[in-house]
Amino acid sequence: MKNILIAALLLAPAAASAQGFDLNSVSAGAVASYSELAGAPALPEASKDGLKDWTVMVFMNAKNNLDDSLLYGISGKWAQKDIKEMQKVGTTGKVNVLLEYGMSGQGSKRVRVEKDGETLFSADPAGDMGDYKRVIDFVKWAKTEYPAKRYMLVLWNHGIGWIDPVIKNYADGSVPVSKGILFDDETKNYVRTRQLGEILRQAGYVDVFVQNACLQQMAEIGYEVKDGAGLMVGSEETMLAYGYDYTKLLNFLNASPGASLEQVSDFFINWEKDFFAHGAPIIGPINIPLSAIAATMSAVRPQALGDLPPYLDAFAKAAMKNNETEAVKYAIENAVRFSSLDPKNDKKKHIAPYVDLYDFAKTFSMVCGFETAQAAERLMKFIRTKVVVGNVGLNKDAVNGYDYTKVGGIAIGMTMKAKPLPPGLGNLYETKYGDLSLSKASQWDEFVAWADKAWLK
Repeated sequence: MKNILIAALLLAPAAASAQGFDLNSVSAGAVASYSELAGAPALPEASKDGLKDWTVMVFMNAKNNLDDSLLYGISGKWAQKDIKEMQKVGTTGKVNVLLEYGMSGQGSKRVRVEKDGETLFSADPAGDMGDYKRVIDFVKWAKTEYPAKRYMLVLWNHGIGWIDPVIKNYADGSVPVSKGILFDDETKNYVRTRQLGEILRQAGYVDVFVQNACLQQMAEIGYEVKDGAGLMVGSEETMLAYGYDYTKLLNFLNASPGASLEQVSDFFINWEKDFFAHGAPIIGPINIPLSAIAATMSAVRPQALGDLPPYLDAFAKAAMKNNETEAVKYAIENAVRFSSLDPKNDKKKHIAPYVDLYDFAKTFSMVCGFETAQAAERLMKFIRTKVVVGNVGLNKDAVNGYDYTKVGGIAIGMTMKAKPLPPGLGNLYETKYGDLSLSKASQWDEFVAWADKAWLK
């Protein structure tokens, strides 16, 4: 485990603007043209009934290296960058923009974002931004003080998927101590996978749940929050620290306050395409080409994941009953997979614990028997038609030959490629895989255990 250094850079939401805007008819390239509308002098009028259309709640934890870190050799104050993007639009007659943010050494603040500024409501010098109860309190406060027709919650930080790491100060770097969903470097606290579900259970339903973090678009995570959100937006892969473009996101919501969840999905997908097509900005008009970086973005229906276990079980049972050991080995070796490790420490993704579920089932079906192949096809169809609203995979992992255009939009835990696994790997996990809600509701954890044995023989 000596080289397990979690390298999860991130992103966040994006947007557009124009009255009568039909997102479904807009190309990826056209999304960029809406970015300048934040400077328009006229703000949208308030809804006639006095209730605004959206309340956007951003819980931003930058009490870590996202406060100030290097990317491509350039210093990036990533939280400050995104806050400035929000302030280009701010709260309007149609959209409330509420922000709770923590910076290194500065505690936390709760504010309403205004055009070119903010209104402070509270400050906590010792605020623990890794406490899930603080997120619950923030959302409840926002809903009470700024009720709206619809709600969007954004969790902004690093992410490592379903894995809840044991947080200790290992001097040899053998255990990650600087990453996790909503990880607070100062308190050494973070939000665990099952606590994500608890946030929405206690704070109440949100129409759009965005995880502005790496690797969080997983079936295990979606199953935890399935009853608390209408749409879940995120990435199966690591994300660049630039984050989503909040100016575009807020312009889009103001221009199309009645946008359907499908249109919201389309916006995020088109923004991702446009961002990668134009490259990451450095200084002024100079951009870094992103054609060599593999990326994903998807939007899924969490509630549909409630029906996922029977499809997983049918596939898993057929595979194990028919002893499809060669098929599982082939899929473990070849299906697109994702890792939180710094590429320089694991170029071949031997310690990459997640696969794209759709591509895994498809790859498996290429070499398995008829019964298992049919179960795999039913699983793939369910993902394609019921779970995933919008999805894009960009570029290729040249080292491993993974074609990210094949991804289906939702990842899942699977056997790692390493033989043998690094000593002490199990000591990394605070939460056991079998204790996750999806594991309890399905036989996927048993299938992974079976796959482990088949792979290591």
